[in-house]
Amino acid sequence: MFELTPLDQGFALEMGTILENVDRCVDQIRIFLEARNASEHLFPLSLLAREALNNAMIHGNNLDRTKTVTFRLLARADGFDLQVMDEGPGFAWDRHMQARSQADDVSGRGHEIFRNYAKAARYNTKGNALTLEYRG
Repeated sequence: MFELTPLDQGFALEMGTILENVDRCVDQIRIFLEARNASEHLFPLSLLAREALNNAMIHGNNLDRTKTVTFRLLARADGFDLQVMDEGPGFAWDRHMQARSQADDVSGRGHEIFRNYAKAARYNTKGNALTLEYRG
């Protein structure tokens, strides 16, 4: 499943927990940015989206293909907001927000990526929905 819903200032996607859908989502981000002559934001938005979506699918939904992930990209006057929600049990995000990674780490880099490319990262109380504020 991969359902696109246009929004006034962005778009929403409801997608199955299939890692190939991460690439499909990035394609939609590219199309959205190109239509607005904002392609210079493609790399950071794609990086943020890929990290958040991979986390939602792998850690949140445990790659359970019966579960879905919701993604929204919203244009703001000063940048973009990305929202990702999975159907998992959530996690204690407050214990991970300041996590640091080493250059050779193969996992555990998500919050460091969020800190370096997003103005803010906010989770819901449960820890299964994330909003990233990108202000490039």
